[in-house]
Amino acid sequence: MVRAHWNGAVIAESDDTVVIDGNHYFPAGSVNEEYLVASDRTTVCPWKGRASYYSVEVEGKLNRDAAWYYASPSSATSSIAGRVAFWRGVKIEDEGTAGRRRSLFGRFQRETSVVAPAGITEHPDDANDVRDVPVADVDDHSFFAALDGHVTIADFWAPWCRPCKQLHPMFDAQAAEYATDVTRFVRVNVDESPGVASAFNIMSIPTIIVFDAHGREIDREIGVPGRRRLEQLVRNAGVLAQATTGRGAA
Repeated sequence: MVRAHWNGAVIAESDDTVVIDGNHYFPAGSVNEEYLVASDRTTVCPWKGRASYYSVEVEGKLNRDAAWYYASPSSATSSIAGRVAFWRGVKIEDEGTAGRRRSLFGRFQRETSVVAPAGITEHPDDANDVRDVPVADVDDHSFFAALDGHVTIADFWAPWCRPCKQLHPMFDAQAAEYATDVTRFVRVNVDESPGVASAFNIMSIPTIIVFDAHGREIDREIGVPGRRRLEQLVRNAGVLAQATTGRGAA
């Protein structure tokens, strides 16, 4: 259960929050509306969209613009539509929601097939295959910044997922060949980044998502793709990069 409280009152309480950039977004129905006061303030996030605000008032004490929400967020963060987050001294108590999300992803180990498509060989866990490839490891705190103005190809995985490890050498090889200053390759460990995984409704791994330069999802592949399909995803991203900036993968 996650709780938001301020000035001795529980403002919101839920076991179904979405975490992005380290902030818990509560379902609207879990927020006690008697403590919210409409505000005229709005701000714009490059990746989430336009945020609107509430002030929080408890027993006559006003915490101005201490809550915000996105009525119509970008497709990249559609899972926080209408949800409410807090700051400015509103304390968040997390009794383990993130842990329960990790348990949810843990089910994939039993549900996901470990059979790889033809042409993919499995590398043992103790193999010392160290490559200088431009794949950045990102998490809940750094993922959205990594999208900043770049076409991004993201590999969602987990350490216990054998198909994920089978995909890594192919993904790394594509990154080594096609990564540029405008086409980025990143990897997201869903166990360590439940917020990002929840934001994009990752329900099976590995999953590859291609994002345009505005952080919008343009393509998705669930499971280990064949080599041709992976190359197609990467080449399509390169074409998008060229169309967006005049540069990109060849």
